[in-house]
Amino acid sequence: MVRIFLFCLLLAGCASPYDYDEDVNFDQYDSIALSPEGDFQSLDGARIGEYSLQLLAEKGLTPKPADQAALWLNYRLTTETRLLTTMPRMLPRGRYHRGSGWYDEERVYGSVQEQKLTLMLTDARTRKMVWQSKARQAFPAQYRGAERSVRVEELVRHLLENYPPRR
Repeated sequence: MVRIFLFCLLLAGCASPYDYDEDVNFDQYDSIALSPEGDFQSLDGARIGEYSLQLLAEKGLTPKPADQAALWLNYRLTTETRLLTTMPRMLPRGRYHRGSGWYDEERVYGSVQEQKLTLMLTDARTRKMVWQSKARQAFPAQYRGAERSVRVEELVRHLLENYPPRR
């Protein structure tokens, strides 16, 4: 329980970067569907789709079949490398280091592959992407079952905080 609380604090502290088409009036959209091109049959895809549709319905978008919806939801999981580093230490410059003052010592000791989730909304009529948000934190790959579902729901909720975009 403490871990979930700390994870929520971490999510609350840093907003996910998002972008949108500034020429689009988001008030025109009243319905949402899963993109016909998306992979919503996998376990993670089903979780992402289900939670996204629930949260977007709370924001006023009615879930409909893809051929009747104004917006389509899709997602992408991209693999990124995160460097593992030591904490920087402020050390005084001594006889072995030139100059005066302090220097910062940070060392890379490894790397880890992480997946990052991006949610995308596409105008169903024009097939043009109008909004996207990418998670800063890693997709919860180390969890299984119910715990993974909870983590995916929290991640999707965090990504959709910025929809509709504030002008």
